[in-house]
Amino acid sequence: MVGPRTAPIRTGSTSTFTLKQKRLHIILLDPREAPYAGLEYVLTVGRTEHHGRTAADGSLSHEVPGLPGGELVLKLPAPDAASAPEPASVAPPGAPPPYPPPVLDADFPDTPAASTPESVTLRWTLQLQSLVSFDADAVRAAQERLHNLGFPADGERGSPGPRTRAAVRAFQRTHGLPETGQLADVQQELIRQHDA
Repeated sequence: MVGPRTAPIRTGSTSTFTLKQKRLHIILLDPREAPYAGLEYVLTVGRTEHHGRTAADGSLSHEVPGLPGGELVLKLPAPDAASAPEPASVAPPGAPPPYPPPVLDADFPDTPAASTPESVTLRWTLQLQSLVSFDADAVRAAQERLHNLGFPADGERGSPGPRTRAAVRAFQRTHGLPETGQLADVQQELIRQHDA
């Protein structure tokens, strides 16, 4: 991780600094919205590559170069054979056969044998950009943060409409806030959830 850097500056002079690092924080959830916890990943931005495992909440966080894009690769393990359903038990002698009768792989002799499950690799192309500040454009700043947190207001960029109000209400409901649908009511919580 990159630590803070110092630079000598003469008193009374003006200096311009270009930040070359940004903190990227991502939370990865599966389609059921369960975290991808404890899984290996590779995050690449420019020539900087980070390897690691996702946290229990599915998150990862790194300082990355201030570049416009990158790639995230997540390796899902092969399904565990132990978690496969157990074959139906055989009925004791003299007992009636189970109904409906169990279906076994042996009932389909023409199908090839099941192969060993393989791991799956997920890839995401990342588009990285700086967010608008609340001072510059409060509506767009809130919409961008809502989008990043999983509450998109598709098609309403810079102007609050019904989709933005719905996104705000969903955000408020998720975080136990009164459901007003007003952007001004969520600004501080968005900063806390997203920017902190």
